[in-house]
Amino acid sequence: MKKVLIFLLASMALNLVACGNKMSGGSGRDSVTIDSMADTVIDKHSETYIRQRIDTIYKTVGQIAYDEDGLMTDYNPSGIDREKTYCSERYYALMQEASELCEETGDILYDYDYWVCGQDVSDDWSYKVAKVYHITDSTALVDLNIHNFSEHETTIALRFERGDWFIDDFSPSADGEDDKKYLRQMIKQGLEAREKAKALVGYWGWVGDDCPELLLRLEMSDHGLKVTECNIYRLYGFDNTTVTFNGEHLDVTEQAYDSEKMEMVRDFNLFLHLDGHGDLTGSCRIKHPQASKDYDGTITLRKGYFKYRDGVKRTLSDYAE
Repeated sequence: MKKVLIFLLASMALNLVACGNKMSGGSGRDSVTIDSMADTVIDKHSETYIRQRIDTIYKTVGQIAYDEDGLMTDYNPSGIDREKTYCSERYYALMQEASELCEETGDILYDYDYWVCGQDVSDDWSYKVAKVYHITDSTALVDLNIHNFSEHETTIALRFERGDWFIDDFSPSADGEDDKKYLRQMIKQGLEAREKAKALVGYWGWVGDDCPELLLRLEMSDHGLKVTECNIYRLYGFDNTTVTFNGEHLDVTEQAYDSEKMEMVRDFNLFLHLDGHGDLTGSCRIKHPQASKDYDGTITLRKGYFKYRDGVKRTLSDYAE
């Protein structure tokens, strides 16, 4: 087992030795020496220390902050980034990569909070260390009993690194890897979707006579697809769109809400998929301050297709006025 020895300050030791020599009158039997002082030893691989470490990690979990109306505003008022502070380096790296790819695909990495064992947290949230076991030089398992509206039994895997224990997995399976396997799978799916997204780079123009004259330009960035142009018949556009692509569906969205009027003043959404002809087809919703009419219906976009109606002013559609 790895041990950390904490020694008394040298100056204090020397003072004690000097005092001991004076008190003993020079007797070797009674003199206090450095070798005879008891060193304080902390065994970080002991069950006692690991329980203390779990208390350090979980002591702020479940704390709730309320506003003046008694509504919950936050259940992490400490502001601690728990994953970065208390998780192992490899777990944190996997989680960060998976989270970034989920932003590209629109997937939800976790639909619950594994710290509190639920989507919400009860006022009487609590935890208790039930068991510490399988302790090795670098790993350990801890069973926790967590109360969050009801009783939950969960396990966390610990990893010893940087001189202390860090959470390496939540609810690990027998091999000690459960969340990490899930994170790796999400990364794999995200990278596959990013590769498919490269085929969507370029201009996409509207097809048909009964839909908005939309021109969409997609480019590839370090964080997946981005929209560099999105306008209706080059008369008005959407400049702050977000885009996700999960390998099958493309979702382009922009919204602006007027709190004084209490209404959505700008609303744009494309939810498309590639059909058998290589076109992007699906639903389109448009609301824009410069448009006299909203649109909510189907649309088809074709790559490299730039069809525009003749006689712009004469045949301009109502929703693009």
